[in-house]
Amino acid sequence: MKPFILCLCAAFLAFTATAQSQPLPEARHRVSLQLGIAYPNGEYNSSSFEDDYPAFAREGLLLTGEYRYSLHKHWAAGVSVAYRNNGYDLDALVQSADELVTAKDSEAWRSVFTLATLYYTLPLGSAELYAKGAAGASFNRSASWQVSTTYGNIRMPEDKATALALGWAAGFNVPIRPLIVGFEAGILYTRPTFTVQDAQGNPFRHRQPMHSFNTSVGLSYAF
Repeated sequence: MKPFILCLCAAFLAFTATAQSQPLPEARHRVSLQLGIAYPNGEYNSSSFEDDYPAFAREGLLLTGEYRYSLHKHWAAGVSVAYRNNGYDLDALVQSADELVTAKDSEAWRSVFTLATLYYTLPLGSAELYAKGAAGASFNRSASWQVSTTYGNIRMPEDKATALALGWAAGFNVPIRPLIVGFEAGILYTRPTFTVQDAQGNPFRHRQPMHSFNTSVGLSYAF
């Protein structure tokens, strides 16, 4: 993933270097598509067997679509839909060298976020700096996995849950007509409650933090 980030940043700098010194479009409407990386934070990144339910989440994909409407020179409101996919680190749970393990497979942690957003924007020459806060809902699916051993199968089934979602981010945009290129960094917070199994296979309710730090590059169109 790190080489991917470097490529994104290099591409962004190349775009901005060729941009003309012209102000951002003054249109009130803007739609954008962002592609980035989601890094799990805190308990979402836990791989400690001392935890009741370690998440073993890995860095993954974040895809976001946004609509924004300018209310004022410095203020805007919008809505967004984001899809986040964080793989499950099954190798950290089960060592590949374990002779008892004959096969293993897992499905990723997945979330869809629907958010209402408030922006504060600051024109800076031909560019624009901004900060934003967001609130809404997340629709989540827990990771699942199965390990086959010489004594039988061990399985953790998936579960689905909806939860409150919050977020904040900051970034900047540069016009390259007819589009706008942007870079953004921020955090998404959500904490759904799943029904999972303990080491003995007994189900219990677990409130799982699924927070991530995210970086993304995007293209916008103003009209």
